[in-house]
Amino acid sequence: MGRTLTQLRVLFQSYGCSVSGHWNTGDCVTNPGATFTHPITANIYAVNTSSGTPAPGALLATVTQTQTIAYRPSADPANCTGTDAGKFLNTNTGLCANSIGQLLTFSFPVGTTLPSQVIWTVAFNTTHYGNPPIGENTACFASNPGCGYDSLNVGAFSFPGAPYQGTDIDPSGAFLDSVVPSSYCDGGSGGTGVLRLDTPCWAGYRPLGEIRAA
Repeated sequence: MGRTLTQLRVLFQSYGCSVSGHWNTGDCVTNPGATFTHPITANIYAVNTSSGTPAPGALLATVTQTQTIAYRPSADPANCTGTDAGKFLNTNTGLCANSIGQLLTFSFPVGTTLPSQVIWTVAFNTTHYGNPPIGENTACFASNPGCGYDSLNVGAFSFPGAPYQGTDIDPSGAFLDSVVPSSYCDGGSGGTGVLRLDTPCWAGYRPLGEIRAA
């Protein structure tokens, strides 16, 4: 298989509503087909194993691209009731859901040859987090549904039959950079605000990404 990097595709989950309400208050209202745009950065790193624990090495490739992201559909009281109240019916799965999946593609310039092991990450700024945070002085923050990017997450769910290729060297881990200690498996004892391997609490919830190479 070729190792010339072309794309990174990552599954995101969008929980935001376009008109009013929120995913967790049961009152989400969204205009059909409504979307928002937001810049997201994708990085590909070499793997540094000098310490015995895999860590990000050299930055091999990076792109920041503005992505178009759908808001989740309105709450569906006809099909989603009881414990599913406030959710919408996902016609692909036949199940009620709080978020809509978004497969986003990041295209890289030609010329990067990948080693046999890499680390991929995605990052974007939100109202209160990022480098730097966007801040509260925005029209969307003052609106009732808030900003779509504040309700955007990386998809993290392992499912039977997923079309994985290659080998995840730590199926119970993920690489995470957060300033929130509780985001880490170890409660932040291994450091916060730094990209590092976070393990072993991610079993069954690995971030879903696909590196495409020519």
